[in-house]
Amino acid sequence: MRVSLVFLLCLLVGGFTFSQNTHFTNLAEARQTPDSVVYLDLHRSKLKKWPEQLSEFKNLKNLDLSHNKIDSLPKDLSIFKALDYLDLTANKIDSLPNSISHLESLKILKLGNNEIYHVSPEIANLKKLESLELWSNNIYYLPQEMKEMDGLRELDLRSIQMNIKHQDAIRVIFEEMDLRLRFSMSCDCD
Repeated sequence: MRVSLVFLLCLLVGGFTFSQNTHFTNLAEARQTPDSVVYLDLHRSKLKKWPEQLSEFKNLKNLDLSHNKIDSLPKDLSIFKALDYLDLTANKIDSLPNSISHLESLKILKLGNNEIYHVSPEIANLKKLESLELWSNNIYYLPQEMKEMDGLRELDLRSIQMNIKHQDAIRVIFEEMDLRLRFSMSCDCD
């Protein structure tokens, strides 16, 4: 009898946990219970643009849109107040718009292997940002305002063709900060 009660209790607890799922890998399934979506993994989903349906997920904290073909971010990201992790690695994004500053809770931003040539100065409004990956992009300068990002602990700029002059200009921005700044070897390029 005691074993049966323990088994029944495990089933009930297990069933409760299953019904409270917060991790989704399918947009259609996530849309069935939008308020419960905390983690959404849509990497390698063949997306060509930012899904408008994401605005339904007000409790979203972790979003993986890596390895798609997204070319831009929406003009309004203010709906994502709780988002603290955003992975847009390996897309086709060419610039970071002002709307990036709306992601007030963001701690980790992964933008490596895109086509970014411009980073908006408003990125400095991401006061909670700790890690920023911009490796393998078309960047050769960053906005001076980034020196105000006191929480930033890691900035990855590897695999970017950048001469020593541009690397030094970026180093100056962050010289007063406790920051792990990563470059590849400088090139003899302009």
